[in-house]
Amino acid sequence: MIIEQIGNIIMVILATWTMSYMVANSYWHANGESSFRFGIYGILFLAWLIIFGIVRAILGRVDPSFNSSQGELSAGDEREKAISQQALRWIYHVMITLLLIELIAIPVLSLGMGAQPVLFAQAVVIALGGALIISFIVYLSGWLYFDAKE
Repeated sequence: MIIEQIGNIIMVILATWTMSYMVANSYWHANGESSFRFGIYGILFLAWLIIFGIVRAILGRVDPSFNSSQGELSAGDEREKAISQQALRWIYHVMITLLLIELIAIPVLSLGMGAQPVLFAQAVVIALGGALIISFIVYLSGWLYFDAKE
């Protein structure tokens, strides 16, 4: 479970960097001309997807309680299911709170950054990526907390 969450956190960080770079360095015009650039972050992201996929496949073979199709929700017994449910409650509260904050902050940012659409788009990508990263960290922390508690 720890490997799964750390892998997810790294994946979202790399995806956020890739999308932020792409927004800043790609363009498209009304005449049909366009250029999409992913930069080194895109290469790192693709490499991480391959590495993480291999790690998950190996983990699925080595650890009988890990189900790669269920990922972090795979559980070996009822105790692990209960821990996952408690950690998911934490992540639910955090994610709803973060999304509500973003629902208010993004329109306010659009007013302040209206003249800089690329910077605004990057801010939105970073805000959404940050919410996912925080959620994975909260899930990992909650899982470790409830595992130690029981």
